Amino acid sequence: MDAEQTPVKQPLRGAKRGKAAKVHKPAGGPGATEKLSATIRRGRKAEIREQARKLGLSDSAYVDEAIAAKLQLDALAEFVDELEERHGPFSEDEIQAALAAWPSAQDQ
Repeated sequence: MDAEQTPVKQPLRGAKRGKAAKVHKPAGGPGATEKLSATIRRGRKAEIREQARKLGLSDSAYVDEAIAAKLQLDALAEFVDELEERHGPFSEDEIQAALAAWPSAQDQ
């Protein structure tokens, strides 16, 4: 290319005239996200929004944290089921000892 020639800028593939092309984060990197559509009970959206605002979170961040917590609870329930399959049901003394050792919400 000669010094007098100026390069011609080509529009990004898929970009429409007058609109910017979407920039996507690399998949799997830090902060990578996916979109999910879900149907929830009427009124739940307002509850989510209110609680998220109290915690300084976006609706999406609140729902993501709630899903992460539910997945942890499910994994814990599976672990308890596995322990009971191997060793039998927990006795009342074992349950009371576990409850006594569990930090209460008031201690946090």
